[in-house]
Amino acid sequence: MAFMRIAHKWHKEDKHEIGELAGSLAYNCWKFSLKAVRNLQDEKFHFTSKAQGLEVMTEILIFLLQVTDRLLYDSMEPEMRAQFIGAMAYRLLDIVLDNYEDLPEQGPERTDLVGLINGRGSDYAEFSYGDDGPSYPFLRYLGDRVGLIMGDDQDNRWVIDQIMEIEAPEAIGTLKKSIEGLVGVELG
Repeated sequence: MAFMRIAHKWHKEDKHEIGELAGSLAYNCWKFSLKAVRNLQDEKFHFTSKAQGLEVMTEILIFLLQVTDRLLYDSMEPEMRAQFIGAMAYRLLDIVLDNYEDLPEQGPERTDLVGLINGRGSDYAEFSYGDDGPSYPFLRYLGDRVGLIMGDDQDNRWVIDQIMEIEAPEAIGTLKKSIEGLVGVELG
């Protein structure tokens, strides 16, 4: 498993704008999704292209955006939380699109990614997230999305289990630490 350095705290105790907080958390989520893809590669799951890896990372990012919204639900006023999640989503869009520019394959259009995020948000809204974390259907939905991207050949048929049992819980744990340190919200 790869080690990745993540900033979980600000160096100075200055007040930070909500967009800056959301952008920093979005960047950390990018790192979490990259780590998950690298872990999948280390576990010998087969990627056919870098674009396929970015598709998996995008699904994980959308999942982490939804988890962030659930984690902040009781800690922020609704307007502030909506502003935070919106700023985080736009920063994630920028990061994903910037990374597609480095590939020879044509990446998705911005409007398509916005539609994907909104569509997945509606889908995830159907699933519960309790004190113990995401429900089984919440995790399964992410696993299924990644499974569809990876395909069901011999090398990749267990990717759903890997995502649900290892990658998603690990990413959520690190996400919580980042929220507490960067956003200053105590999650318990």
